[in-house]
Amino acid sequence: MIGKAASLPEGAKSAVSSLARGFNYALGHVGTQSPMADFLGHPYSHPLSEPYYSQAPLRYGAYVAKIAAFPMMPDLEALQSWRLDPHHDEDGFRHETVTYFGGREVVFDIRIQLWNNAETQPIEDASVMWSADEAPFRSVGRLSFPVQNAFSAQRAAFFENHLVFSPSQGLSAHRPLGSVMRARMQVYKALSAFRHGQNKQSEIQPAGIEQIPA
Repeated sequence: MIGKAASLPEGAKSAVSSLARGFNYALGHVGTQSPMADFLGHPYSHPLSEPYYSQAPLRYGAYVAKIAAFPMMPDLEALQSWRLDPHHDEDGFRHETVTYFGGREVVFDIRIQLWNNAETQPIEDASVMWSADEAPFRSVGRLSFPVQNAFSAQRAAFFENHLVFSPSQGLSAHRPLGSVMRARMQVYKALSAFRHGQNKQSEIQPAGIEQIPA
């Protein structure tokens, strides 16, 4: 997805790290780990070939759940065999993802693990994985992205200079739970204030897609 983590805003860096841990968790779930994981813990696989996990639990209406997105593209096997060669293209994650979005629809199956056991599925301890045997993933919807131009320099600059990323930016019905999420929200808030103050850029929360550069 990125070539140099240092060029990302604080929220994006944390998001990448979180997603990277999700990738390794997915690999571990099937009994393997990537020997090529970089310092973020990300195997050099295609960003659209792996599941994404919320890691920590969230409110799910009247329930509590962990949420995951599993890729459902018809050429998934080919995507899973792709590997980044950082010596050939250090921005290969971005280039491959943009190329894919430019010609094909991207579809993820949204699945949840429902919280049902306070002993084996602690809400306050995000380091404990919820067993898929005890809390099987349930498909609750599909997330589809149409063919599109997925990157522009103007849009990237807007995101890095103005946007604020935080787990708290969502519906109250899906608010983040647990100590890790509470800590992240405070840290993100402080880092965002520092970054915007240092860069002398205003925070912008777009109310519509028309506010985002093409």
